[in-house]
Amino acid sequence: VRESADYSLCEHAMGAYERALALDPRSSEAMAGLAWVHGVRHAFDDSISWARKAAEADPRNPMAYGIQGDAALESGDYEAAFDSYQRMLDIRPDISSYSRGAWLLYITGDARKGKWLMEKAIRSGAPYAENTAWCRAQLALMLFHEGAFVPAQQVLEQGLKAAPESPRLHAAMGRVKAALGAFREAVGHYRRALNAAPDHRALVELGDLHRFLGERAEAERCYEEVERLHRHLASQGVGGAMHMARFYADHDRRLDEALRIAEDDWNHGGRNVFDADTLAWCRYKNGRFKEARQAIRHALKRRVPDAAILFHAGMICARLGERAAAQRFLHQALSMNPRFDLLDARVASDTLRELGDSTRRAKR
Repeated sequence: VRESADYSLCEHAMGAYERALALDPRSSEAMAGLAWVHGVRHAFDDSISWARKAAEADPRNPMAYGIQGDAALESGDYEAAFDSYQRMLDIRPDISSYSRGAWLLYITGDARKGKWLMEKAIRSGAPYAENTAWCRAQLALMLFHEGAFVPAQQVLEQGLKAAPESPRLHAAMGRVKAALGAFREAVGHYRRALNAAPDHRALVELGDLHRFLGERAEAERCYEEVERLHRHLASQGVGGAMHMARFYADHDRRLDEALRIAEDDWNHGGRNVFDADTLAWCRYKNGRFKEARQAIRHALKRRVPDAAILFHAGMICARLGERAAAQRFLHQALSMNPRFDLLDARVASDTLRELGDSTRRAKR
């Protein structure tokens, strides 16, 4: 599913695991499989429930704890995710447990350890090339978020030698090449990624790249494809509506619908850092600036090394008249990664300059 993006496979997998469980009601592997399917569909309560049953049936099943951690992470319960991933690591230290722990460390503010553990995951190897490719793509994106574009490119080049058709690696390379100003190469990598498998993020980023280059018709085609993909996934029972809320807010489309999605997700358990950031941004785009500040404070607590979150915080503070805080957040965003987003980095720079001009005028 990760590489093909064919979520209809979930239905087949669900049936297979249910049949296995009917044959052996104590099968920890079948329970873990059902937990995985529910997790792919973003039904995290069901995922945790089945993963716990799998762990009860076999306390030495590492995937039972890994899937519990995945669901806890998506739900914003980072302490529970740490506990589950540690148990997985204790049972089986391998690429699967290392990469999970690495990403959790990274998004909870320990970028140095997160990168170190992701490198360890890559070195540990895997029977499936797609898993190592995924780890290389994640490591490259960690480096990208820090503004380390050349090291990120080097990681991806190594990955593409081993897995030249990996859509994950090509999508990540598209992002890095765009940051480096190699725009046509970036388009080529995004196209290769999307020819292999449809992907929300790659479509949005390719659309934004076309928009940045003034190719509005091409951009609109990508954005329309984003909406078609969302409808297709929803028809297959796959969640992830928060991605659409963020897309709508970023592109000033259906802003009332974006806010409805974000509020509904937040009120029904979606409490991770990125959900909080999306909620804040949707509130901001709908003119609810004080409520946006409440949500962005939640997103900032974990100190995720993501310039987009700092950008959102700066824009919210600017609209609330909190000039010093706005300048601080926008400066931090651009210092962390001056090309964190082709479109928003420009907005951040322009807003920071305007805030500086208004500060100088106020002092006269």
